[in-house]
Amino acid sequence: LVAGTFTLSPWPGNPRPRVARDVKAMTLVNALGFPNPGIDEFMRNLTEGPAPKEKLPPVIASISGRTIEEIRDCYVRVQPKVVGIELNLSSPNTPKLKDLRELSAFSDLAEDLAEVKTKPIYLKIPPYLDEKQFDGVLQIVRCWEDLGFEGVTASNSIPIDDSRMAVGRGGLSGPPLLEHTSAAVRLIRASVARSFEINAVGGIGNPADAAALLRSGATTIQVFTAMVYQGPALVKRLLLDPEIRRLMVERG
Repeated sequence: LVAGTFTLSPWPGNPRPRVARDVKAMTLVNALGFPNPGIDEFMRNLTEGPAPKEKLPPVIASISGRTIEEIRDCYVRVQPKVVGIELNLSSPNTPKLKDLRELSAFSDLAEDLAEVKTKPIYLKIPPYLDEKQFDGVLQIVRCWEDLGFEGVTASNSIPIDDSRMAVGRGGLSGPPLLEHTSAAVRLIRASVARSFEINAVGGIGNPADAAALLRSGATTIQVFTAMVYQGPALVKRLLLDPEIRRLMVERG
């Protein structure tokens, strides 16, 4: 279970309205901007909340921040409470994150995190839009791999103009993203070692979508928007699908 995105201190997020559905297309547009109570409150919720009736699944915390120092502090604090971390530097609704994706700043951030790393950490990257744009993404992916990090999450939502959002823009998610996810997985897998993990996310709505991405080089898949429309039974359909089970057996 990937939870978040959380930041070091509480963030209010963008003004409302900041989420809209297109039921016919089974898509969402969000301009949330990371509204969250801060990483300390997240950790309290994990350890002091009502005891679950069943054991919680492994939790990966999604984190972000405006500066290298904020992200490093957030990372250090949360590592003891989770099995892994996803670093979200690609939200289309938080413009300041673009500064941290400039290669020199990103290298400084990644080196800082490598010094304090005790748990797996995955970089959530921008979506594939075209080859020229994604060449820049591949540069930071290779930098991430060279420093010994486990993998990436490919990819975030696609930025679009949307007058329903108070800020006039948002991130599109749902079935239209699948072709972008497929392209991202294919290009990353061709550029990294086989042991480097790719968590594929974006547009997955059924077992066939998931199996295709696994066959093309993804290590795992994530779903969110499809669950909004299909409910959590989608997860069971994925786990029980014969093709996906065969692929998992093959991989041990």
